[in-house]
Amino acid sequence: MSRLQDHSWRVKYSADDGDLIAEFYIPALACAVRYDRTTGYFSADTLTLALRGIEGLVRNEGHMRLIVGCTLDAPEVAAIERGLELRDAIAQRLLTVPLAPTLPAHAPALELLAWLVAHGILEVKVALPCDARRCPLPGPALFHEKSGILEDQTGAILAFSGSLNETAAGWQSNWESFHVYTGWSGGVAHIAEEEKTFARLWNDQAQRALVVPIPDAVRQNLLRFLPPDGQLPQRLQQSEEIPPLPRGGGPEGRGGLPSNHPGADAPPLLAKEGNQESERIDNPRQVIWSFLHRAPALPNGGERIGEATSAVQPWPHQIRAFQRMYDAWPPRLLIADEVGLGKTIQAGLVLRQAWLAGKAQRILILAPKAVLQQWQIELREKFNLNWPIYDGQKLHWQPSPGLRALQSTSQAVSRQEWHRRPAVLASSQLMRRADRAPELLNDAEPWDLIILDEAHHARRKGGGLSHDNQPNQLLRLMRQLRQRTAGLILLTATPMQISPVEVWDLLALLGLPPTWELDAFLRFFELAAAPLPHNQQLAQMAELFRAAEAEYGAVSTAIAQTFMPGQSRLKAGKVLNILRAASQVAFNSLESDERRAAVQLMKAYTPLRRLISRHTRPLLRRYHQAGKLPLRIADRQVTDRFVTLTPAERSVYDAVEDYIATTYQNAADTERTAVGFVMTIYRRRLASSFHALHRTLEKRLAATRGDQPDLFAQDVALAEDVLDDDIAEDAMDADDAAQLEQAALNREEQSDIERLLGLIRALPPDTKAGRLLAELQTLRAQGYPQAMIFTQYTDTLDFLRELLVTDFGAAVLCFSGRGGEIRDGAGWRVIARDDIKQRFRAGQAEILLCTDAAAEGLNFQFCGALLNYDMPWNPMRVEQRIGRIDRLGQQFPVIRIVNLHYEDTVETDVYLALRERIQLFETFVGRLQPILAKLPGAFAQTALQDADQRQKTRHDLLDDLKRDLEQPAPGGLDLDEVTEAALEMPPRPPALYDLQDLGRLLKRPELLPPGIEVAKTGGKKDRAWQQPGMLEAVRVTTDPVYYEEHADSVELWSPGNPLFPSEPLSGEIDYPTEAAFRAVLTGPASSYPAKNPVLGPD
Repeated sequence: MSRLQDHSWRVKYSADDGDLIAEFYIPALACAVRYDRTTGYFSADTLTLALRGIEGLVRNEGHMRLIVGCTLDAPEVAAIERGLELRDAIAQRLLTVPLAPTLPAHAPALELLAWLVAHGILEVKVALPCDARRCPLPGPALFHEKSGILEDQTGAILAFSGSLNETAAGWQSNWESFHVYTGWSGGVAHIAEEEKTFARLWNDQAQRALVVPIPDAVRQNLLRFLPPDGQLPQRLQQSEEIPPLPRGGGPEGRGGLPSNHPGADAPPLLAKEGNQESERIDNPRQVIWSFLHRAPALPNGGERIGEATSAVQPWPHQIRAFQRMYDAWPPRLLIADEVGLGKTIQAGLVLRQAWLAGKAQRILILAPKAVLQQWQIELREKFNLNWPIYDGQKLHWQPSPGLRALQSTSQAVSRQEWHRRPAVLASSQLMRRADRAPELLNDAEPWDLIILDEAHHARRKGGGLSHDNQPNQLLRLMRQLRQRTAGLILLTATPMQISPVEVWDLLALLGLPPTWELDAFLRFFELAAAPLPHNQQLAQMAELFRAAEAEYGAVSTAIAQTFMPGQSRLKAGKVLNILRAASQVAFNSLESDERRAAVQLMKAYTPLRRLISRHTRPLLRRYHQAGKLPLRIADRQVTDRFVTLTPAERSVYDAVEDYIATTYQNAADTERTAVGFVMTIYRRRLASSFHALHRTLEKRLAATRGDQPDLFAQDVALAEDVLDDDIAEDAMDADDAAQLEQAALNREEQSDIERLLGLIRALPPDTKAGRLLAELQTLRAQGYPQAMIFTQYTDTLDFLRELLVTDFGAAVLCFSGRGGEIRDGAGWRVIARDDIKQRFRAGQAEILLCTDAAAEGLNFQFCGALLNYDMPWNPMRVEQRIGRIDRLGQQFPVIRIVNLHYEDTVETDVYLALRERIQLFETFVGRLQPILAKLPGAFAQTALQDADQRQKTRHDLLDDLKRDLEQPAPGGLDLDEVTEAALEMPPRPPALYDLQDLGRLLKRPELLPPGIEVAKTGGKKDRAWQQPGMLEAVRVTTDPVYYEEHADSVELWSPGNPLFPSEPLSGEIDYPTEAAFRAVLTGPASSYPAKNPVLGPD
């Protein structure tokens, strides 16, 4: 086999250069093992002539992927809009085009084409132009891409692009031209772009083109032209000797097996019977299920099955993070993306794929109790994994319809048994406790993968800056647990709350080179922040640089060149040689600019680059501008509205503040922790609404009388009242909060609470509520028909919804810890979470009123406005609220954020300073997150002081804040400078099977396991699934959009789901091939006996 580099290719070819087939096409294909091609037209002549000269590729046991354009007429597009499936519309269109050869000379090419498709050597997909909403466009719009990529056995790549279609006229008759780019002579950047474009098209991820496989009906029509009696096509019979195909047909890595594979010598799965043209396969059911079960562990497409059979479409930065983890198994990574960029998606992609492939058979997810249920919901609704939560006594599964039909969704379990579950979620606050940690450290078997969410809670007391430098309970647990797991993934948007020590502690859990111990780590970044380090300092940094290279691989000269003045390759070589020389004297030869470049290079290639994955909105916005992200990142317009308290409101506000301070100051030292906790609840609820404080005091009064146990009698209040303090020594959970609340009960007098209640009851309607109504009207007039309103507290939500229905009626939806709620007569009725999402998405409501605790996972890219009725003490929680609408794919170019503040309060003073100095909520705060993390504690301290102290502390807080904002990053460490920011995506093979394949299988009852019954329902998107042991059928679907809209009542039928058969069938095949799988799946149902009954007509 010749190589591409053996030829002298022109930079540009045109018709003036002679016979393009002889000069370029045949020589290039003769070298190729891969040929990816996009071409503009799809017609009978295209089908019959597209494969001219392809014999060389076949001889090389190569593989071709072809994307051809197709144009639909306006009536066909209209039919799709009315509900016709896109693939059905394409099939109808293509079947109207006669496939028979127009000339006798074309018949051999058509026969060859059919043979190549049948044997998996050629894959064909159809591309249609679409609009920005990915709706197909009718003619005259065209898919007009014309390019090709060829790769030979050495890995050398050649790409071409120009005006040339894959037709005989294009290659032989027309005046056409195209440019050629080779990877060995300066064409790397162009080839990379061509590879990226083809991969995006092939995987149907382009924004303005829809790409689908050739419909089954068209494929079957083509296979009529296969040569008879299993013969080779006429054209291949006339060629040089064609080697035997790998087992099952198709090239190696695409369903065939390498020659050293244990099953390579086994007889083929495809067999002929007599002179029949149609292929038959023995044990078709076993072929299907053997392949489904084993394919996720296969290379070249198996690694994409988890994604392709889930209900999520990841974005490039999420895919890249997945590849970093999955391709370097077992993963050790800290995912530190900005809030709202999908850290859970990245973790979920790894969890699902590793689970299906068998790489991870024991998985533990540790997360704060407040987010455990959201984790469980996301795993099921996005990744089709219904895994139980362990609450300390029981296992609780998400009550999905399929699981309810098979088992109880709650199960009591002992401390000795719960961790034997293959995959389980548990509270990090529960498992950190001294009496529970031994269950993980001593009793449980080792894990294949552990995920720790909100990993910044694993820290030293005081963040590593205080004299008490001991680890808190969670960090102590993780330091021991890291030895009992192969893989460890840490998730946090704020890995550095106070100091770089916290970052080092998290990275040490993942595994740092020994030389990078804590003191050396801190010293490195202090030196890197210096304007111009001297030789000794550079030598200290270079020692750590060499250790990083030894651990993770050498930095290439090409990479180092990007840091050099003028991007000089000569200087890059010089700097690298000096850094690797271990000689302090060598630094004498560095000029000032080279010295600075050396520091920047070393900062960019620390262990942080390998162990941290970090993305921010500004970074993604830059990549959108560079054309590397298909959808833009919305801009934010943030408006602050300051509400002046009426004299009556101010009097109540001051009275409550005085009560809080007096009660705390009068408490004994041993009681102050508990009393202070309850008093801060009052203070935060006061900042939310007078109604929220009123309801809290009513409950407290009842508790002092013994009428009600405590403030936390209802689970709804748990997540709302736990102090949102990310830098507390040990993050508090609801159980801790309940104990503190009960301990403080005896310090409050009924008469004091009754006095405050009397003052609040005498107030007229809340002034801030009136401002909210005015802002909603303004947003509506400015073109924002829907808005989300956030509050911390369900009590405030209850007050606001009664106010809002006066103006908006039934157009108000609520979502809190109680679930979704809609107006029903004079009251409110609970509805499913899915119903809330569907109603708001369909425009059936103008207002969605939410609490923080319930809003996680509600992603509304179609809503362009958000109002913060109250402002949490931790500003990052406001960022999380905004993340509900500021997501990739936001439909509004500018989203509106309106913050409501009570004027002349400490919270408003702080937020105003942050907005003025760092444009908080408009730009990513990055290195300032440690400053913001201190605020909850500072607010609490201020609230507990008397009036005189409060004013002084208030001014001191503002002065300290302004000073901190002007300081550089703590310890010289700015994570955004030292983590890898590249988003280049290497081409990815298509998944070996996807949801569309499973949808076809669901319509083939004879291929399902014995005893399964499937029937049509009243809709197009789902089917009724019945299996032995179930009392009634359950609706299943393979449509991810339909599933997302009906997740409470429908199961996604794909691996991992409780209804998807996971047990091997008897007689499963050891080495199934994709070619055999597709031959069965796309073959006529009549070829196999139907052993499974169908409930009703199909």
